Amino acid sequence: MPKIEEIVEPLKTDSVISTKGTSSVQPKPSPATTRFRLNLFINVPSNLLATFILLLVGLLHFSALYVFSKGFLLSRLTLNNRAFCDPTAPQPSSNPCWIEPTHSKAIVILIDALRYDFILPHRPQLVTDPYAHNHLTLPGRLTASRPHHSALYHFVADPPTTTLQRLKGLTTGTLPTFIDAGSNFAATNVGIDEDSWLYQLKLAGKVIGFAGDDTWMNLFGASSSSPHAHPDFQSGIFHPNLTFPFESFNVEDLDTVDTGVEKNLLKILGSEKVDQNWDVLIGHFLGLDHVGHRFGASHPSITSKLLQYNGFLEKVVEQLDEDTLLVVMGDHGMDSKGDHGGDSFSEVSSALWLYSKTKPLVNEQQALPDWLWSETDFIDLEPSLGRVRTVSQIDLVPTISLLLGCPIPFSNLGMIIPDLFYRPTLDTSSTGLRVRKVQNYSALESLALATAINSNQLLAFIEAYAGSANAPGQDLAPRVPELRALYGAGAEHYDAQRFEEAFRAYRKFGSSLLSYSRMIWASFNPTFMAVGIAILGLSILASLRLQNAAKWTTVRQAAPIRSITNTGVCVGLVGGMLGLITSLFNLTSTSTLSNVVIGLSSGVCIGIIFYRSVSPACSLKTCVQEICPSIRSFVQIIPLALHALATGSNSYTVWEDKVALYLLSICVMLPILIQSFNAPQSRLRNRLFFFTLLFAVCVRLISTSTVCREEQYPFCSITFYSNATSSSAPNWVMTIIIPLAICLPIGLAWFMGMSDSYRGGASIYFGSGLRLSLLCGVQYWISDHIISTGDLSSNPGLRETGTWIKTLVARFDLVLCLLAGTLVWFLFPLCIDVEREESEGGGKPKVLVIGFANAYGSSYLMFLAAGFGVLFLVAQPTGQVVLSLGLIAILALVEINDAMNDAHNLRQSFQSAITAAASPTKHPAAQTSPQVRDPSFGVISGLSLFGYVLFFATGHQAAFASLQWKTGFVGFRTASYIWSPILISLNTLSGFILTALALPALTLWNFSPVLALNRQAGTAQVPLTTEILRSALRFSVYHAIIGLSSMVSCSVLRRHLMVWKIFAPRFMMQAMVLVMVDVCLAVFGVGWGVGLTLRKVKMAFGTGSV
Repeated sequence: MPKIEEIVEPLKTDSVISTKGTSSVQPKPSPATTRFRLNLFINVPSNLLATFILLLVGLLHFSALYVFSKGFLLSRLTLNNRAFCDPTAPQPSSNPCWIEPTHSKAIVILIDALRYDFILPHRPQLVTDPYAHNHLTLPGRLTASRPHHSALYHFVADPPTTTLQRLKGLTTGTLPTFIDAGSNFAATNVGIDEDSWLYQLKLAGKVIGFAGDDTWMNLFGASSSSPHAHPDFQSGIFHPNLTFPFESFNVEDLDTVDTGVEKNLLKILGSEKVDQNWDVLIGHFLGLDHVGHRFGASHPSITSKLLQYNGFLEKVVEQLDEDTLLVVMGDHGMDSKGDHGGDSFSEVSSALWLYSKTKPLVNEQQALPDWLWSETDFIDLEPSLGRVRTVSQIDLVPTISLLLGCPIPFSNLGMIIPDLFYRPTLDTSSTGLRVRKVQNYSALESLALATAINSNQLLAFIEAYAGSANAPGQDLAPRVPELRALYGAGAEHYDAQRFEEAFRAYRKFGSSLLSYSRMIWASFNPTFMAVGIAILGLSILASLRLQNAAKWTTVRQAAPIRSITNTGVCVGLVGGMLGLITSLFNLTSTSTLSNVVIGLSSGVCIGIIFYRSVSPACSLKTCVQEICPSIRSFVQIIPLALHALATGSNSYTVWEDKVALYLLSICVMLPILIQSFNAPQSRLRNRLFFFTLLFAVCVRLISTSTVCREEQYPFCSITFYSNATSSSAPNWVMTIIIPLAICLPIGLAWFMGMSDSYRGGASIYFGSGLRLSLLCGVQYWISDHIISTGDLSSNPGLRETGTWIKTLVARFDLVLCLLAGTLVWFLFPLCIDVEREESEGGGKPKVLVIGFANAYGSSYLMFLAAGFGVLFLVAQPTGQVVLSLGLIAILALVEINDAMNDAHNLRQSFQSAITAAASPTKHPAAQTSPQVRDPSFGVISGLSLFGYVLFFATGHQAAFASLQWKTGFVGFRTASYIWSPILISLNTLSGFILTALALPALTLWNFSPVLALNRQAGTAQVPLTTEILRSALRFSVYHAIIGLSSMVSCSVLRRHLMVWKIFAPRFMMQAMVLVMVDVCLAVFGVGWGVGLTLRKVKMAFGTGSV
């Protein structure tokens, strides 16, 4: 590592550093050189070329992920057919479509995130959560006192448990697919094209009113001016004068939506105005969901919300007339932290309550027979609840359709709730839907009729979906004969009036269809999956080829990397054109975009891999020889190999947080520690040992922060939060984060001080600017903690003030970090001090540039600190502690790499001295001088693995349930369709972002411009950009190989029982990681951070880089 004294001699002049003594004679260009000058990239600056290459590699990765996802994450085929039934037409006995309705009007109340235990009655002596249990008591009380007029159920949702997908299921009776969860935050193009019971009611001329969550507007439209207006009803499903939508993503607002729903619905119920007549009213309360997100599932605010709903329902029940059905339900539940979106039991478990004030819903004359249910129709809950009746959410669709007298939606897959149809149907109803005389049915006949109607609708769907060779849903076609046979058995029993047997046969038919549908809608396109895997594999080989070509750093030898990039781009364009031609001539059935992407990416990879270099040292043969591992390099790839293999095991994937920690400890830190004992100097040995120990201590402390997957219990304990049921940080974390924000800049100053580079404006930038940013980040989460757990949670005025303050501080911090990483850093001088020292003999004074030895590294650390400030802000308090330790650990790893380079250079110097002593005639200039040495793959593997350790320690797992949704509101009062996903992504991938941005520091740290100043003529440029590019490519290759392994695992194990619970989320996580790493490396790390660092150093010292 260069010291201050080493730069004194070159600067013993009164003028600025000069290179006037260098030769300006240029060699005559060779034919090969002339050919390279025709290259598209011949005049592109090296930093821009490196950025382009990394973006090109990122594009290849994205293309592979896109193609693979086209085959793996398929969206469900939807049919826009509409059910039709004419109640006036004679119904054939074997194919009925209509039954006498029980009610002509309905009030549907949806309470968002109404978990089952919030409404089901608990035994008082066994209550486990006093904040949540036995407060919404009206449904339980009425079910107990009027069991024939009230029905209360455990209500099971199909994941993903996001509101928009649940609304689709509750209105159409269809199943979502795995990938549908991402559309929950979509602002447009989420309307329902399939048939729904709302559509059928509107078609029957019903007046439908709505108040609450504006997600319903995106699904069904409200007026002709709405971009989501229903295609068949330009005026919208909802009556314009009875529509009161409220913004749904402001989780800070607990009361506005609920108050608006209560006020408007009660006003409509109590109104006697003719122009406000209604048939169906829908109310969607949001406050409970927002309380869960803000405070968790066990909080005093939960109690107040449940009491509010209980009071509202009592008022509604009082105003119910005899012909109105009341339906109260939840769309999903919530976990212990109040979040949802996954498939855990508490997230998919909600409740359903149906109530009729005068007309009975359940048979009053005889008890329900035991054969009405199967064992799966009941569920054993906690001791305070016992054994309760459970139904699927999609079963509500045929049930409410028949109760209200409208056809069952065409694409419905649910089955009626039989409890509500085992009752006599008598010709005594006053319903307005009756258009012909209804014959009387016994309870058993009514049940069989309703089940037959349901089964006929299911059969019609099967025939339209997969019943012929031209049907669109051929994935279900192999099951059609079996399903027809099951339906035929039920129809045969029905025609023979064996109604009990008909009921059982029809139920078996419906359950079989549902089971098969769940399987086939997890369908795949193996061709796309194989092509995606192939493209990613080729992109890895192309990256290795590029990093091999990039090592030639002189002016003439820099041509191969430019030429190989040019070749790849040209061949890729040809491949893209071929893909376009293939689509124009309809040579394949795939889309034009897919063909172009496949052709373009494949062409780029092939052009790079099989490029023929004029330099033997850069040929494909040489590249293959270098890639083939030696014993030493084989040891370095062991962590990568083991990590990749782990993604193929469901157990290792579940416990990947421990796997990453052990691989980092055993396969990375231990070899470095052993290597420290072989350093040629005691100073280097001590330095390596100390920083390896510091890195190990930081990693061990970081690993103590954990969140647990559902599969890890009971062998895992949550430490990221204060307890398993809370979304707040532990108290000890809230105590230390302020001292942490104050002291962390001191730690950075200590690292810079070792190279005497804490100079110039560093004290202002780090000591004031960074500390202020960190304190703002701490203040945001302390305010949030006080609002959530203190007195402010129950005081709306103080809560509003606290929310306003924390939002303002967060925005200030975001602007501060943005300016610090761009304009301020651009204008800030290097971290150096220039001192003039008078010579003792009266000669020319010496000019000392203090901090010169780390001019590159110290400047880049300023940029890294600005990025760290943003990640610190969006991390929750425990995550802030983890990221702070992570930054210290990364700098320790940087010092380890620098010490290893010093040891390597020292050995080379010793070897050169021995060679020079043995050959006295050798010219001194031929002796080895210190060179730029890129980090070993072992160090890069360690940094890559450390990103995974940080991911798990910042409170995440490869599961939707671990997403920290509240971070999407940092700096914002409401959800933003642009910023909220970005903030959540920054929070989720903060560990990977930090390690990607820190990668160039491994090369820049303690690299001095003095190396360039001491070189001979024609070599005044240092190969920093080249070595950083090589490191970035290998860093990207590590994550790409993990992604490739995950893709192969999903492909091979696509019929595995845990594919959607374990392997698919792991693939999606790795896809996000790979894309984010590529973007951070190319755009922010190399493109902006390294580019501006090199520019600043060149402006100060005239040192260029290739």
